[in-house]
Amino acid sequence: MGTCGYDGECTGKEYNLGYLEREAGNHHRALKHRTLAAKAGHENAVKAIKIGFTNGYFTKDEYADILRAYQKAQDEMKSDERDKAASEMQIARLY
Repeated sequence: MGTCGYDGECTGKEYNLGYLEREAGNHHRALKHRTLAAKAGHENAVKAIKIGFTNGYFTKDEYADILRAYQKAQDEMKSDERDKAASEMQIARLY
């Protein structure tokens, strides 16, 4: 597996690799990719991890660790400048 940068592109790539691995029948490898994506802040990966936890692929502690890492990534992406830019983009779409 490759390493992930902070460019946001990694999360989607890891999530997609997880999808391809799942389609190929490599469920454990799929979960590894989805775990990396979830820990980097990918929302759909967290949903997939929840399903994996429900189906017994993760322990409660592993699931909690993934959720903490996801929340940390989400918190790191928040900023006043980013919120302001998103708000301005929403306003611009109205026109």
